[in-house]
Amino acid sequence: MLLLLFSCWSVAFAQDSKVVILDHADSLVGMVIDGQQVRELIGNVRIRQGQTTIACDRALEYRETGTVFLNGHVVLTDDSVTIRAPRGTFYREPRRAEAFEDVSLDDGKVQLHSRYAEYQIGIRKAFFRDNVEVHDSTSTLFADSLTYFRDEKRSVATGNVRIRYAADNVTITGGYVENWANRDFSRVMVHPVFMQIDTTIYGDLDTLIVRSKVMEAYRDSTQHMIAIDSVRIVRADLAARAGRADFYTKADSILLRRSPVIWYEATQVTGDSVDVLLEKRLLKLVRVMGRAFALSLSDSLHTQKVDQLSGETMNMHFAQKKLNMIDVENRSTSVYHLYEDREPNGLNKISGDRIIMEFVNGKIGSIRIYGGVEGQYFPERLVKEKEEDFHLPGFVQRTDRPQIWESPVETPSKKKR
Repeated sequence: MLLLLFSCWSVAFAQDSKVVILDHADSLVGMVIDGQQVRELIGNVRIRQGQTTIACDRALEYRETGTVFLNGHVVLTDDSVTIRAPRGTFYREPRRAEAFEDVSLDDGKVQLHSRYAEYQIGIRKAFFRDNVEVHDSTSTLFADSLTYFRDEKRSVATGNVRIRYAADNVTITGGYVENWANRDFSRVMVHPVFMQIDTTIYGDLDTLIVRSKVMEAYRDSTQHMIAIDSVRIVRADLAARAGRADFYTKADSILLRRSPVIWYEATQVTGDSVDVLLEKRLLKLVRVMGRAFALSLSDSLHTQKVDQLSGETMNMHFAQKKLNMIDVENRSTSVYHLYEDREPNGLNKISGDRIIMEFVNGKIGSIRIYGGVEGQYFPERLVKEKEEDFHLPGFVQRTDRPQIWESPVETPSKKKR
């Protein structure tokens, strides 16, 4: 009799819903709750709707509404996706399922955990919230919530998003992250911050921090990241600002565009575009193209005296973590202050087709000028308290050097002649 009752209920359930079939339950109990016909399924429960199957220990099905409450080892399977939870709810007509408490998802490539999940079977859309954690072969993502669109292979994570790439010691945080798995592309918005902690060949701990309004990561053959709008970079003695920055992992380079400015120790450099080339994480070359301009404080005791160097292109060469040469070409001009026994002793203004400055312990050791050489010496009596008169065209002394820890609100300032 029980087998006959079970068989009749299974057929009726399938006919009423047209798509939902009860495959198995060890026992079935009928009852009325608040005037509604309810059936309780007990033991090894399995129901399916199309390609979607649900298994659990016990289920309570409300006949008229088609709502099924699931308890104990709930497992929902839809194609390659498996969702597990201690309990859940299945809604027949909207083809929707909910999972509660210790929720996990596995699609063969990605493992996800959260406290709550909702899966819309018809449109193949999943939503997760509360302590969301996602693992794949290269990264771990944490977020307040995440929505996954299966057909588009796209996910959207929101609220305190943090992505960790353990192999590269990289962490990216933000308030909103979109990811397209089939395009190997991600976009981070709402105060994104990129942080990489590494060790140089000298054993020094080196931290790179990048902030911007938008970040885009490409995991294809180029392996690069783009920071867009209000870009701020801090790395050891190096800092920079730009409208856009491209980071190429394999090429070990950073390309700065849209009004870039870069600081290295006491030197500030600007130009139409700046390329920063690294070698084994160490600064090797800074290449400035178009309206190149470098300025640096001449002496810490005389802050009004600023050495300057300008031209169309500029190459700054580094060795053993020190600036050792600056090579400027095309309409090159230099202004540098002179000292005798630490006291100011006027300045030299020189120009030529090419200027090469070599440095020793951070100070100018020698200067070579090539082609169309012109030079002037100005004694200190003509320079003192008139230093601004010797500023070259395009002189802009910035005071908004990025810091390691700073507010996302921008308050840039600059000192301009």
